Amino acid sequence: MEIKASKLYPYLIVAVVASVLGGAVGGLFSGDLIAQRRPSQYRDEQGIDRIRIVYPEGENPGIVSAVAEKNIQAVVSITTVEIRRDEIFRPTEVRGVGSGVVVNPNGYILTNDHVVGRNPREVMVLFENGDQKTAEVLWQDAALDLALVKVEGANLPYVELGNSDAVKVGEPAIAIGSPLGLRFQRTVTSGIISALNRSLVVDAYGQEVIMEDLIQTDASINPGNSGGPLLDVNGRVIGINTVKASEAEAIGFAVPINIAKPIIKQIVDKGYFRPMYLGIEGYDKEIAGYYNSDVDVQKGIYVARVNPNTPADIAGIREGDIILKIGDQEVNTLVKMRSILYSMDQPQTVDLVVKRDGKVETIRVELAPRPHGY
Repeated sequence: MEIKASKLYPYLIVAVVASVLGGAVGGLFSGDLIAQRRPSQYRDEQGIDRIRIVYPEGENPGIVSAVAEKNIQAVVSITTVEIRRDEIFRPTEVRGVGSGVVVNPNGYILTNDHVVGRNPREVMVLFENGDQKTAEVLWQDAALDLALVKVEGANLPYVELGNSDAVKVGEPAIAIGSPLGLRFQRTVTSGIISALNRSLVVDAYGQEVIMEDLIQTDASINPGNSGGPLLDVNGRVIGINTVKASEAEAIGFAVPINIAKPIIKQIVDKGYFRPMYLGIEGYDKEIAGYYNSDVDVQKGIYVARVNPNTPADIAGIREGDIILKIGDQEVNTLVKMRSILYSMDQPQTVDLVVKRDGKVETIRVELAPRPHGY
């Protein structure tokens, strides 16, 4: 199926957004997109047939409507019912609304941790065709603000995942979600990638959590957009929208999709997620300031603490070391380090390239599964 950008129309696009994007964004990037012209279908590395967005020469590329056409059916609204205790410990029913995106045709849906909540009594998924399905929460992580839920189903429309490591500042970005409740389901907004590797301190169930290596965008993200996809011009998901800066306009953030890929794969393949771990607490260049550190971390991950009886401790990793590589892969952000570890689902031996006291050395580490509750 060929999707020609100039022939498409958005499903649910707020009028003012559509009027701005049709001219400004479409014209701005047309030259670059025409150069990417290829056949309209291809088969990815998993052998799955994919739709390629084609921008024919001599026509208005219509970036936003093309991306919306490719993905709108895979974006869902999520409603939750959670029981919380009020100030005098009486049970109170709290309802929430957010967004999600189908990442596997058998009903696996990626969203935010804060969308599903800590102990939801009910999670309902609303699809573009009007269907409603009860969902089960399979996995969630407050520090990443990601969750994976599942509904019963097969052959559901689902998105194609992109490569957030390849994203560059200034590239177009399109967000789809349900801002301000169910009245504006699957609203499409767009803008650019404003910055990369941003860090934010957020409240997660009463505890401060530093969210790391976020993608910053000026595509409009509002309450209810949380959990929806941030997409590139090829209609591939590069992030999951999470928060906006409350004190400013046009500053929103998304969790890079690469951190979620190994999580999704392991849960789909095995039914659970239990990655390998090192057992350190550390920080990269971007979040060193949150710790008031006077250590100059230009590259790698600074080891602030080694937890006892963990793979790092047993191998001899020390506080003050800077981890430069895991195997042959450089690690300059915590998200990159986690992505590497999360992609390993079996115990194995790896070489860590470490800078210690100004000298670079290699330390062999026996990785083990992360303990439950770690």
